[in-house]
Amino acid sequence: MSVRRAAALVLLVCLAAAGPTSAAKPGRHIGAVEGPLRLIPIGDEPLTVAGGHRYFGELEIASAGDGLVLSDRLPLERYLLGLNEVPTSWPAEALKAQAVAARTYAQYTLEQGPGGDAAVYGFDICASVQCQVFSGADVIDSITGARWIAAVESTAGQTVLYDGRPILARYHSTSGGRTLNNEQAFPEEGAYPYLVGVDSPTEQGSPLFHWTVEIRLDRLTKLLRNAGLWESGRITDAHSVPSSSGLHYPDLVFESKKRQTAMTAEAFRDAIRELAPDLYPNLYPSPSNTASGRLPETLPSNRISMFTRDGVAIIAGRGWGHGVGMSQWGAEGLALQGAGYADILAHYYTGVSIGSYPDPGPIEVGLGWGLAQTTISGSFRIVDARGKTIVKHALGTWDFRWPGSGAVSIEPPKGYGLPLNVGIVRAPKNVGIGEPTFLTVALSRPARVTTKTAAAPTGYADPGTEVKEAGRKRIVWLAPLEPGTYDVRVTANTGAVQRRSEPVPITVLAATEQDDGHPGLGVSLTTEDGPPYWVYVGGGLLTVLVLVFLANHLARRGNRGDDGPPSKLIP
Repeated sequence: MSVRRAAALVLLVCLAAAGPTSAAKPGRHIGAVEGPLRLIPIGDEPLTVAGGHRYFGELEIASAGDGLVLSDRLPLERYLLGLNEVPTSWPAEALKAQAVAARTYAQYTLEQGPGGDAAVYGFDICASVQCQVFSGADVIDSITGARWIAAVESTAGQTVLYDGRPILARYHSTSGGRTLNNEQAFPEEGAYPYLVGVDSPTEQGSPLFHWTVEIRLDRLTKLLRNAGLWESGRITDAHSVPSSSGLHYPDLVFESKKRQTAMTAEAFRDAIRELAPDLYPNLYPSPSNTASGRLPETLPSNRISMFTRDGVAIIAGRGWGHGVGMSQWGAEGLALQGAGYADILAHYYTGVSIGSYPDPGPIEVGLGWGLAQTTISGSFRIVDARGKTIVKHALGTWDFRWPGSGAVSIEPPKGYGLPLNVGIVRAPKNVGIGEPTFLTVALSRPARVTTKTAAAPTGYADPGTEVKEAGRKRIVWLAPLEPGTYDVRVTANTGAVQRRSEPVPITVLAATEQDDGHPGLGVSLTTEDGPPYWVYVGGGLLTVLVLVFLANHLARRGNRGDDGPPSKLIP
């Protein structure tokens, strides 16, 4: 290595390790600017929200009186791709029914105008169970995500209509055998002609079709005392009776030697929802045959009956959710019996038709509000409230904080504003053919990093490009399938500036030249959209590395299966 090259490399490593110099401090802190800010993705990769998910479309950061408001702005059909309401491994017709119901629910919500938190914070629809569960790009990047893409795309533009307008397409996980009229679950709203209770006998596949919870009477006494609903001695009996108000759920009667108290099943459910897990975290929610091994909440519904046996209150319940409209597990069961998505929707929504309806344009999805800060990673442009570009190419992980109403404070990542430099500071001398290995690079500022292999055989492809933060970082380099010595470089790109490292020679050994003492492994993998992969991998740890790398790589390319158990329960 020449003296000049060695000196430059030492300078680069010191720069990356030490961070910005005092002269670069102004670039480290942009400060508070007028909101809202728009984060516009550069390229096809989604943006990642720390503690959340990865999202397509523009992210907006507004500033309210109690904190930041984070939302995702994207077309309706793209929004549907990010919904996480049912397992994407379900039958195709059940997925189509869910896609049409979700599209209809969104269109109805948009026509009514914002309400609740949406009205307060200025978005159209929330991303939680209060609206529709939205997990962004993570949904279609799952193993069976391609099946959900197909369901959305094959039903594009189709809406459930009543008198020519989108219905309030409510849906829920499991009814327990029969759905409810809307006015039964939402008496303050009244009836809708298309939300009428129907039999739902195809829900047996749901782990919440029927369920049981047991509470010892001494624990029940403590729970109700802590909830402020019981002041007498130990409860000696608990049982259910028909509702005194004509509700679809019963009243519950609790007795001691000197007192008797009655309350509705819903009031009892609300009282112990959080108390039971707080007081008895090892017992509640109760064990169940769900994916998590427990019930989703202490009492998944108010459709219950209660009796006492041997000092224990036994609660027999059915279903999960409000019970109105389409049962998602019922739709799954109908699809397994051969029903099409139109038949499923017609079963659960009375007197409706399916037709096209005008596209509403972009939809603003509220991801979070009242936030002290949010952290976002990726490659994006930052535009202020006046449409002025503040940062042309933001790379890496950026913090956005709430300094007060109307403003957003921007804190760039380490190295922002510094000249771009990149170098390879650690690399193996020898690797086996096709082996994935790590290169350690030093970056002076965040950048997109790509490996470049000189004289690589035809058809060879490096793992790809990814955004890396300033400092020392490891990246994956995949050795070619032919032995030889290759010059490997790393290219760093910030959009406006590109830099290449000095080349590092790496020798790729033939199978017979490897001396790690372990037999090699030949891996042949086939994708749906390309020729088979064949990789020779050295034994030991490298075998594990290549299998993990290729599994992740192929999953992202669309090599997705159609089976497997449901990945989640549906609220």
